[in-house]
Amino acid sequence: MSRLHLHRLGFTEVDLQSRVTGPHGEDYRLDFAFRGAQTLGEFDGRGKYLDPTLRTGMSAEAVVLAEKHREDAIRGVTGWRIVRWGSEHLVTSDALGARLGAFGLRP
Repeated sequence: MSRLHLHRLGFTEVDLQSRVTGPHGEDYRLDFAFRGAQTLGEFDGRGKYLDPTLRTGMSAEAVVLAEKHREDAIRGVTGWRIVRWGSEHLVTSDALGARLGAFGLRP
């Protein structure tokens, strides 16, 4: 849905599954890279925090903390910002556009 809405909004130069190498050689993949805006985008489903089968034995708190450390590492090596959105922002293209626009991200 994110890709469809981004297309409808006029985002034409978006990399998918963009790779970033962390400070210790970690291989991170991010859902979207808006290179012209030096911004990375992540769709954040609730399942990875709430569904025990997706947490691979970790508590929800540990998953959140690991995600925060991952983001810090990515921002540290790229100097780019990260924008997150969830299902509530995919109801319409306008909703996603408003979310991205709140961070100054426009096509």
